[in-house]
Amino acid sequence: MNSNQYCVLYHSQIAPSAPISCVADIVKTARGFNKDHDITGILVFDGQRFFQYLEGPKEAVMGLVVSIAQDRRHVQFRLQHQGPSAEERMFRNWSMAYVLVDDSEPLADLHGIEGESAMDKLRSLIPMLDIA
Repeated sequence: MNSNQYCVLYHSQIAPSAPISCVADIVKTARGFNKDHDITGILVFDGQRFFQYLEGPKEAVMGLVVSIAQDRRHVQFRLQHQGPSAEERMFRNWSMAYVLVDDSEPLADLHGIEGESAMDKLRSLIPMLDIA
């Protein structure tokens, strides 16, 4: 484990007042911000729920999480995992990979688990995702 590298997994729901078009803005903004702050990760959206995994320097990641938690475009923010990340980043080539999932079934049970179990579930889903 690299003590300087940190990771976070959370889920939330799109706010009832937020238009679906805001997701494109979120991804665009995230890609620029993350690149500037050495953060990589993935955002998965199923039309209702967001699942996001972030990895990078602890201060940068946790500062971003505080900002995300206050974003009014989503509600019911819940941290599922946080801690030191593996030496090798899972999304080292992506400032913010984005996946729109048409079928929410693969994500259905991810929102109910926490800790390493949530991370294991995410790792098992990655090969099934069409990452853009």
